[in-house]
Amino acid sequence: MSNYKSAYDESSGSPNLEAVQYTQENWGKNEIVSALRVEKVSVTASGSSGVEATTIPVGAEIMDVVVHPTVNSGGGTAKISVGNGGADVTNAIPCAVEDTIGRATSIDQTYKIVTTDGIDVITNDDADKGDVYIYYKK
Repeated sequence: MSNYKSAYDESSGSPNLEAVQYTQENWGKNEIVSALRVEKVSVTASGSSGVEATTIPVGAEIMDVVVHPTVNSGGGTAKISVGNGGADVTNAIPCAVEDTIGRATSIDQTYKIVTTDGIDVITNDDADKGDVYIYYKK
């Protein structure tokens, strides 16, 4: 019989403490910096004029966008653009039916790297409200 302990703790369905400590001690700075991150942008009013994503750094790469509508608004959409009024980074993502999740089906390769202009969430109408989750890699 072996005394080998797996990194996965079958009793709790998650990595055990030893696995977490090993990761913290042995992952280099580059691996941690390259981890996928997420910014939540809540559109509560005036989304058609743009709501800025404030914590995504210059040089980050947009990887995915998920929209969670918080109201019913008819034919609502949300998209990510370069700054306020710049080029579209994603397609128009459905943001019309409360609690019905929408996801970007396209991310423009030309604009997916964040510039000094930043990233804004733009809705089709001010009635389109919800939480937009922008997944990016630094």
